[in-house]
Amino acid sequence: MSKKTVTTEYTLTLPKLRRPLRLALVSDLHERRADDILERLRQAKPDCIAVTGDTFERFDDEHNRPYHRIELSFFHRLFLAAAFNINYFLIHIVGKRNLPDIQNSYRFLREAAKLAPVWLSLGNHEEKLHEEDLAFLKENRITLLDNADVEAEVKGQHLRVGGLSTAADSAWLARFAAKDGFKLLLCHHPEYFDRLVRDLDIDLTLSGHNHGGQIRVFGRGVLSSHSGLFPKYDKGVFENRLVLSAGCSNTAAIPRLNNPRELVIIDLKPENKTE
Repeated sequence: MSKKTVTTEYTLTLPKLRRPLRLALVSDLHERRADDILERLRQAKPDCIAVTGDTFERFDDEHNRPYHRIELSFFHRLFLAAAFNINYFLIHIVGKRNLPDIQNSYRFLREAAKLAPVWLSLGNHEEKLHEEDLAFLKENRITLLDNADVEAEVKGQHLRVGGLSTAADSAWLARFAAKDGFKLLLCHHPEYFDRLVRDLDIDLTLSGHNHGGQIRVFGRGVLSSHSGLFPKYDKGVFENRLVLSAGCSNTAAIPRLNNPRELVIIDLKPENKTE
C-alpha cells in the first residue's frame, strides 16, 4: 500500500446547478485500510459522498458478468501480460501483505455515512454482493445504485443520482438521461464515458477504476487493465463532464510511482449563484 495520500480539489461550474455543493469522490477501496483517506474526508466536510465502485471484493463462482470491453492491440496485451506476471512474482517475493478485509470497507463507509449522504455504485470487483453487504448498506442508510437512480435533495439542490454498474444496463441509462433536472452519474469505468455516456444528457460523471495508471510518467498514467497503455482517462477532469479519481488503495505489488492515493473533492458551482 502506498503510504502517501493527497486531497485533490476541483471546481466545476455547471449550467443546470442552482446551489453550490461540495462533493467527495471515493473510489477503489478494494477492502484495504484507508484511515488516512477517511481523515481527509472528515477535514473536507463534503455535502455528499459518491463511492464509485470496487469498494468490496465480491465475485460470483463463474466470473462471467457482462462487460463492455474494448479491443487492445497485440502489443498492449503483451505488455499487460508482462506487468501482471511481474506483479504476481512480486507478491510471492514480498509476501501477501495488505490483504483485503471486508471490515475495512465497512468501517470506512460507516464513518463516511456519519458525515454526509453516501451513494454507492458497483465496479468489476463486485459481481455479486452478499446479503450481509446489503443489510449493512441499508442499516447505515447508504444508497446502492446498481443500474438504478434516485432523487435527492442536498442543501436545497435537487439532484437525480444514478449508478451505472460494470454489467451496464444501457436501457436504464437512456431512461436516466431522459429525466429532468441535474443528473449525476456514478460509473466505475471511465471507458464507458465514450462508449455509453458522452452523447446522453448527463451533467456530470464520476469514475475510478484505472488507479491513475499505477505509474505516472510526465503527467500520464502508464497502465490500465482494460484500456491498454497510457489510457486516455487516467485521472483528472475531462471536458468539464467527467471526473476521474486515482483511487484510494493500492492492490498491486508493483508500487504506485508519482501517483499517490487520493481523495477527490469537487466544488460544484452554478453559473449564476442564487445565494
